[in-house]
This record gives sequence, C-alpha cells and structure tokens, in this order.
Amino acid sequence: MNNVDSVGPPDPVSNLRPIKYHIPKHESLAERQLRLKRIEVAKWNHEFWTNHNLRFIKEREAYKKCLSDKGISTATADQMSEFYKDFLDRNWKTHMTYNFEWYKKNISIGINRYSIFIHHILFVLLLYNIYLSLTLLKASSLSKDCGNEKSNSSYFHLTLSNGRWDSRRMVKTFDNVIIADQKPSGMVCLATQCSVDRLHSIVELAHNWNGSISTAIYVAGEELYYLQDYVRFLRRCYRSIRQTVTFHLALPANQFPQSAESGFTTDQLPCHQDPMIVLSNLLKLLPETLKQWRIRMPYPQNHLRNLARLNCQTHYTLVTDIDIIPNIDSAILLNTFLSERPKCLKCVYVLPTYEVHKSAIPPKNVTELIKLKSTGLARYFHMEVFKLNQMPTNFLMFEKSSKKYSGIYVSHKVPKYQLYYEPFYVSLNNVPSYDERFIGYGYTRNSQVYEMFAAKYQFEVLANIFTFQHSFASQKKKSNYREIQYAENLALFTKFKKEIAARYLLSHYL
Repeated sequence: MNNVDSVGPPDPVSNLRPIKYHIPKHESLAERQLRLKRIEVAKWNHEFWTNHNLRFIKEREAYKKCLSDKGISTATADQMSEFYKDFLDRNWKTHMTYNFEWYKKNISIGINRYSIFIHHILFVLLLYNIYLSLTLLKASSLSKDCGNEKSNSSYFHLTLSNGRWDSRRMVKTFDNVIIADQKPSGMVCLATQCSVDRLHSIVELAHNWNGSISTAIYVAGEELYYLQDYVRFLRRCYRSIRQTVTFHLALPANQFPQSAESGFTTDQLPCHQDPMIVLSNLLKLLPETLKQWRIRMPYPQNHLRNLARLNCQTHYTLVTDIDIIPNIDSAILLNTFLSERPKCLKCVYVLPTYEVHKSAIPPKNVTELIKLKSTGLARYFHMEVFKLNQMPTNFLMFEKSSKKYSGIYVSHKVPKYQLYYEPFYVSLNNVPSYDERFIGYGYTRNSQVYEMFAAKYQFEVLANIFTFQHSFASQKKKSNYREIQYAENLALFTKFKKEIAARYLLSHYL
C-alpha cells in the first residue's frame, strides 16, 4: 500500500478529507511538480472552506440568538430558510469566484498530468461554468422571491419633477414609490405614517397586522438617499414587508431633495441585525444642519394620513401612527367581522388603544393584555398625558365584553361626543379627510373626529381586538417650538369648529 495516496477523516470545520500524497521512489521533476501543485491546491481549498464555514456558524448562531431575544426559543424550518437564503445571497460572488479559481487550479494540475486534449476539455468546462454562473445571476436578479431587485440610480419609482403639491405648496407627495409584491386582498387596509427615524416600527406592525398596509413617509433632503437603502434592507429581510407594504412619500418644499439617487449600502448587511440599529446607523450619516432642522420641523401629520388612506385599495381602512401596533392577525379578524356585518355607511369601529411598558412581552390577545394591566405593565392610551384623548371609549366595558364572548363583535356604542376624543378606528373611505391646515403638534386627529360627530357618524367599540404602543407616555414640558405649534393649532381649531357648525347646520359648537 506504499504506492498509493492516503486519505484521512474529514476535518471538523472544513469537512474536507486530508490527503497524503504518495512519493514515488524515483520521482521525476514533472511528478514532483504535480505533487506539490496538488498539495498547494488542497491547502487553498481547506483554508477557503474553513474560513467560510466558521463565518457561516458564527452568523447562524447570531441569528438564533436574535430569535431567542424575541422570545423564539426554537427556530422553525421556515425561519432558518430565511437565514440560509440571505447567507447564500450575500456570498454568491464569493462562491462564484471560488468556482473560477477551483477550475483554474485544476486545469493547471491537468496540464502537468494529462495531455493538451484534456486541457481543452477542461477549458470548455470552464467556459460552460461561466455561462451557467452568469445565467444564474440573471435569474437571481429577476426573481422576486429572493428579494434582490435590480439596482439602478434610484431604488424608488420616483421622479422628483413629478409628484403633487398640496394647496399651499408646502409639501409634495408621491404615490406608490414602492408597491407591495402581493395584491391587496380582504376588506381592510391599514394606513399609517411616520418620519424616517420611526420607520423601524413597520417590522412589528406588518408582522402583527398580516394584511395590506399603505405607508406614507415624510422625508427631507439627504434623508431620501438613506431611506431608499433602508427600505431595500427591509424588503430583502422581511417577507411580510415585501409582500404587504406599499410606500408613499411626502417631501417638504424648504428641504426638498436635490437627487433621487440611492447608494445600496445595506445590501451586504445580514438580516438578523436589529432594524432599529440599522436605521440609527444610517441616520448618523446625515448632515448636522438637517438633523437640527428635523428637531423643529413642523410635521405634516394630516398630509401623510390622507396620502396613506387614499392609497388604500380596500373598502375599509384603519388609520394609525407607525408606532401603534395591532394585536396578532388583526387584518384577518377584521375581514371576518366586516364580511359578515351589513354595510353601514356611517358606522366606524373603534379599536381600544393601550400603552404597554417596554419591559413587557407584547400581548397577543385581550387576555394577555388584561393580565399586563393588572400587573401595572399596561394602561389606557395617554392615561397620564391627556385622559380626554381616549376616555369616551370606555375601556372597562370593552374588557368586560371581551371576557364574555370570543371573536370580534360590537361591545358598545360611544353614546356622546366629548371634545378632544381621537380614537383609532376602522371605517369606509367615505369619512372626511384630515384637514391639512393643522401642521405640527396639536389638534391634528381630533379635528377630524370632531367633524365626523358633526356629520353624525356612529362610533362603535369592538371587543376582542385592540392596538397598543410600546411606551408609557409621561408629562413633559413642551419645547418652545411645540408651544408655538400648539398655540397656532388651537387658534385654528376655534375657527375650524365655527366652519363645521356652518357646514353641518349645527345650532352650536363645543
């Protein structure tokens, strides 16, 4: 057996078997060159797969830890397949380069060992491998399922010279800059809005809602560049966002972007990274002048609410803020309820809203919510900041009704309007638009609810469904710029109530 090569057990990391090459008694120069070349290639191959597998193991453990931190102790096959696909996508070029090098090195060995004829065959194989690799690359770029959309100067479907100005030319809006892969289905769409720095909440929102979402984002100046990279990251890493979320933009006239280009800087980021941290790191790159402007910016909430709501393609909408999270599968539950209920043109359905402490595990149902409330980890929305905001909902009656029967149904009606009431509700798209004169802090939502009561809409509170926010809001001294915004909107609200009284022929106004 001394005249044959020896093969050892597989290496625990590279999974390759080591080979000890036989040295002939009268080894010629050509034979020696061939043996040394084979040893060199085997070493190179071992080093590549050792480094590759160590990196794979490290990222896989980090992904599992990320799931564990979210309360998922054992990853499912579907969850792991997301990681495997993401890892392969990010290492595709590395694998292709390895294949080329592997063939080149084997051709070199073949030249020493075989005839020129065999060399030609291997060369043809190399060309064929290149052809297959390029074909696969093209197929990968066209595949929607893998989430790798074609790169160009602008990731969004956006031309800055187009769009639609508001009546005062303060804000320019753009519809459908990114469209969800999955066509809208069901009877209800969630319409939400945010500034760029709050967009990370869309991950939990999309997961819980499990239905069509229309999202309007307020983006200024250079934010547009980094927003595109972040949305690209979200769509690549989260199937629920890629399939269900359609994005729209609102741009301020006084901080209008100069270019619609994007940088594609997030393409190599692993998907297990915390989306909040990814966004934070991107926004750190913004110019200081823009960061300072963002602190004091008069945020056009009502422009964004209208933009998101009017782009919903369903009969009903639920308008929320980005950090208002519905309980699990709310879209599915509401579809069942609405499909079985006779159509009512002036009925709107209130989802009670709570605050859940950041340390608490998010409640999946009303039972878990009430348990958190009993331990002080949940409370009524804006309970400390502004009780009038939600008081007419009657949370105690909602909780009592939810304990009594299962499934979604009308728990009770809101009997009488109270000034400053602003619930989150599901409605047909025939409700009044949000008045876009209200910009910044104060009276943006409750002005719309005020008009709805004047128009005799009936508010009905639903049982066994709710929304929540991950924080306990507390009283803080308003900054000077917020005080100014609040005072301006208060004066406008006084004028607004008179207009509503005249429009709906009311004998008086609150």
